[in-house]
Amino acid sequence: MKDRILKILSITGMLSVLIVVLMGALVTNTGSAYGCGNNWPLCNGQVIPNATAHQTWIEFSHRVVSGIASILVVIQAIWLWRRFKKVWGGRFLVISSVFFIFLQAFLGMAAVVWGQSSVVLALHFGISLLSFASMLLLTCLVFETGTPHLNFFHLAVNRAMKWNFILLGIFSYVLIYSGAFVRHTESSLGCTDFPLCNGHLFPEPLISKAGVQYLHRVLALILLLWLIGTLIVSFRRYHDQPQLYNILILSLIFVSLQAVSGVFIIVTKMNLLFLLLHALFVTGYFGLLTVLILFGWRPQSKTPEKV
Repeated sequence: MKDRILKILSITGMLSVLIVVLMGALVTNTGSAYGCGNNWPLCNGQVIPNATAHQTWIEFSHRVVSGIASILVVIQAIWLWRRFKKVWGGRFLVISSVFFIFLQAFLGMAAVVWGQSSVVLALHFGISLLSFASMLLLTCLVFETGTPHLNFFHLAVNRAMKWNFILLGIFSYVLIYSGAFVRHTESSLGCTDFPLCNGHLFPEPLISKAGVQYLHRVLALILLLWLIGTLIVSFRRYHDQPQLYNILILSLIFVSLQAVSGVFIIVTKMNLLFLLLHALFVTGYFGLLTVLILFGWRPQSKTPEKV
């Protein structure tokens, strides 16, 4: 019974953090960051705002969901700290989940109260992704350790492939940060067409909003090619590990969908639906990538224990 409650708590906590990420994107893309003014934790000086502006209610809802998610993360962390004493990477993820949920909340609060640069605002989204990834990985471990003989992801790869996952993770984080920077510098329509940039192969001038978006496009293309190469190698060398290339295929699908939604953002002149889908797809991709990193580096002699 306790294991079932813990699994439900883990899934609920993970989904709540995912909602926080998407609502953060909603706040940004609807211009609702100052919907509650410069007040925190109050909203325009009130516990529950009575304003009619939709920006106020979007920002207020984001704060409420963030608070609920933080409570769920802390409850799960307390529950798992003792249970994950012998689980590889378990306690590290417990600490990470608490650290990142509060760090992203602090950055959000700081942006409201003191105002922040585009760099810090972009970092806020990146931290939110790390918070979601921590919860996703904890959920995987909860299901493993709560079910005897269940091995969610048995990824037996060589050291080169393990480092490939690490480098992919670093590069993807840079790419994600560049995407957030595009949004927070209002460069989303720096290039008004695709695949060209304002009718040119290269943006003119290079140091401009068009250049910021163009750099993001180049990084996205590199990631797409990198994932395809990794998938080909996995098919050839690890054909007996369908889990590995299934995750890579799903990752490639997410990246492709993210690219398509990015194109539609330009074509539709920043339609809100495609802006939110763009955030959803990158969150899903990044979560899958962290699964590859964690379970790819997990010692092969270590099997899930009933805790």
